[in-house]
Amino acid sequence: MKLSTRICLLCISLLLAVSVSAQCFPSTDGERMRYAAYIEMPKAYLSGICVLLHDGDEVKGCLFNEFGVTALDFTYCLKKQKVMLHDVLPMLDKWYIRRVLKKDLLRLMQQLQQGQTRYENERQHITYQFTPIHETEQ
Repeated sequence: MKLSTRICLLCISLLLAVSVSAQCFPSTDGERMRYAAYIEMPKAYLSGICVLLHDGDEVKGCLFNEFGVTALDFTYCLKKQKVMLHDVLPMLDKWYIRRVLKKDLLRLMQQLQQGQTRYENERQHITYQFTPIHETEQ
């Protein structure tokens, strides 16, 4: 193959890679992203859907299970790089669990901005897997 053809193919593959990673986090005001969420802990797991909404300088998030029960409501401040928990499922509403959740959600939001959909807290043995849900037009 010619050198120019190889360079064109390389550029196209890089553009596709950038566009895929950009789709992992809501980047513009009013944009909404949906994820299939799976949080695995040593003795339990939580699965459901997470919805992120970009609203000005912050991203608002809600994680709820398959039955519609809200597990977490949180806000991620883009400028301060800080997560605030607003509403937490009563069985998770303990100060020590909230502290771990805040730190892990902060790292997960940073991972999502970089296009990575998985975060693992090795100290607590908690794995967060957020798979983007792409809407298809029918």
